[in-house]
Amino acid sequence: MTPHELWTALPQEARERVDALVVRRRRLTATEEVLKAGVVPRPALHDCFRLVTVRTEILAARLVPPPRDVDALAGKAAALPGPPVALELEWDGDTQGWILVLGAVLPGPSGRPHPLAQWRETAWTEPLATARTLADRLGVPLRGPGDDGPVPVDARAE
Repeated sequence: MTPHELWTALPQEARERVDALVVRRRRLTATEEVLKAGVVPRPALHDCFRLVTVRTEILAARLVPPPRDVDALAGKAAALPGPPVALELEWDGDTQGWILVLGAVLPGPSGRPHPLAQWRETAWTEPLATARTLADRLGVPLRGPGDDGPVPVDARAE
């Protein structure tokens, strides 16, 4: 199903919910919303994701900017279920390229850090400076993948 066919098949309420999620940069939740909107026959997950990608391009001027300033990130960290014990910068690849993710590590065996911010296709120096400033403000260490950018997937297994 093409993105246009899928969009026209969605009920108006589902379209509004999808666009509201896209504007808030909640792509996975928007994809899930398309998938469970009741379109018959049920669209493939890939088709739902393609539609959300198209809606993101169409709504690009309305996207809520991600919080990247230290004050906003400190506020997000304060809203977590506990105080962070460290911050972590990690490169992650997705279908649209490399993303640098800043996460807050909470005490205990919680697993993955809680995401605070992400940067896509940007110079490494800006997120690193922001993360260092935030870590200093919170009084926690900053862990990261190094100053040389993303590590190729085959090199991570070593």
